[in-house]
This record gives sequence, C-alpha cells and structure tokens, in this order.
Amino acid sequence: MRIRSLVAALAASAALLAPAASAQTESIDFTLTNNTEHVLTALFISLPSTNEWEEDIFGADVLGSGESIDISIDDGLPECVYDIRADFSDGDSVQVAEVNFCELDGEELAINED
Repeated sequence: MRIRSLVAALAASAALLAPAASAQTESIDFTLTNNTEHVLTALFISLPSTNEWEEDIFGADVLGSGESIDISIDDGLPECVYDIRADFSDGDSVQVAEVNFCELDGEELAINED
C-alpha cells in the first residue's frame, strides 16, 4: 500500500502547517490535482476541533488519475484552518491536519504519490 500526501503546489508548508486562524471566509476556490495511480473517490474537510467529517465534497463525482478539478467552497466557512481526508478507489485514505484554506484560495492542491 502506498502512502499519499497532500501538498499545496505553490505554498506547501504555509498551507499545511499554518497556525489556526479564525475568520469568516467567503468563497474558497482551488484546483485539486490527482497525481496518484488511483481514483480519488471522496474528499472531506473538518474543523480540527471535531472528530466528525463534513459531507463528501465530490458527492457522486470522482477524480481519476492525472485529472484536475476546480473546487469552490462557498458556504461561508467559519474558520480558515481545516483537516482534510482523501479516500481512494483502492481503499486507502490519507488525512492532513490544519490546512489553511484562506492561504489555499486560488492555488493548486496536488495529491502526490510518495
């Protein structure tokens, strides 16, 4: 089983390791790219302070190997920092803690094979 990591293409350490921020956000737009050999079947976000995941951002959609999709989250996120979980067709999943969505806005988030 390969381990996958989420990496913000242009600001990896800033987006993934940023301290918690508290601010009402407007629309957050980013491009998600699947650089793995497996289909990405689900993408979830959650506040770091909870153990529950929000709805699957993909719904019925999936993201094939080598594909990209533009994602817009426009439900007025109450914070900037969220945890992310990505699920794959091979049953594997990866979680990344404390992604700063405010800094991610307009950037690319790439899912890469390790």
